[in-house]
Amino acid sequence: MKKFKVTVPATSANIGVGYDCLGVALDYYLELMVSESESIEYLENGEEFSIPLEENYIYSTIKLIEEKYNKKVPNYKVEIIKNEIPVSRGLGSSSSAIIAGILIADKFLGGILSEDDMAKLATEIEGHPDNVLPAIFGGMILASHDSENFYYSRIPFDNNIYFYVMIPDFKLSTEKARAVLPKEYKVSDLISNASKLGLLIDSFHRKNYDDLRFLLDDKVHQPYRFSLINNSEDIFNYSEKHGALGEYISGAGPTLISLNYKDAGFFSAMKKELENLPDKWSLEMKKICTRGAETEDIRE
Repeated sequence: MKKFKVTVPATSANIGVGYDCLGVALDYYLELMVSESESIEYLENGEEFSIPLEENYIYSTIKLIEEKYNKKVPNYKVEIIKNEIPVSRGLGSSSSAIIAGILIADKFLGGILSEDDMAKLATEIEGHPDNVLPAIFGGMILASHDSENFYYSRIPFDNNIYFYVMIPDFKLSTEKARAVLPKEYKVSDLISNASKLGLLIDSFHRKNYDDLRFLLDDKVHQPYRFSLINNSEDIFNYSEKHGALGEYISGAGPTLISLNYKDAGFFSAMKKELENLPDKWSLEMKKICTRGAETEDIRE
C-alpha cells in the first residue's frame, strides 16, 4: 500500500509592480499524509473535510489529471497534518491545494509529470503563474505566459532579507479584489510599472535595496485595493516610518508584507502599531522558502 507525505509552501504573489508575474514561496506549509484506501476520504483532525468535494481543489485537480492523461488514480485517503496557510488572505491557500493535487496524482500514476509539466498544468488550472510556480520550485519566480507559450525564471534572493507578514482577521476574496481594478489604464502608469519591474529584479540580483520602496510602488493594482483593506495605507506609512526597505500587498490581499533585514526593533514597533488598529492583525517574520513542494515516501 502506497503511503506518502506531501508538503507545499505558501506563496506571496503580485510583489509590488510584479502584478500577475512575480511571486515568492514563504515558509508557511500545507502538509498532508496520503495513502491508498478503500474509498476516497479527506480528513482533518480525524473528521471529514467541511468543504464538499466539488469545492475541494485537491480533489478537482486529481480528477482533471485523470481526464487529461486518461489514467485512473486508485482510491486514496488524504489527512491534513498541518495547515499554516490561512484561507482568503493572499498567501496562496488555493494554490497550495492545487499543487498538492498535482503531486498526489503524479505520485499514484508513477511520476509521469516533470516539474515543467507540473508548472504548466498548475498555471492552466489556477490562471496565475506567480501564485503557483514558487510553490513548485521554491524561491522567487518571474513568469509570463499566454495561450500557447510559457516562460519562467528563478530570481536569486538575498537570504538576509525577511518578510514581515501582517495578516488581519478579515478575509478578502480574489474576485472582489479583481473587481475593483479599472478596465483601462494610463499609458504612463503601465510604463512606470514596466520600468520599475526591470529595476526591481536588478536590485534583487545586485542586493542593492536603496530604492526598493520606489521600485515596489505599483500603479496597476495596489492603489485600487487599499480601500478594501482596512488601514492598509496607514500600515504602509508605519512600516516606512520604522525603517523598512519597502512594502507590498501580498496576492490579492488582505495580507500586507514589509521587506526588511532582521530587526527586533522594527518588529516590536510594528507590532505596537498593529495592536492599536480596530481589526486584529498578526505579525510574523518569515524567510523565503528555497525548496518547493515535495513528496516523501512513508515506510511502515
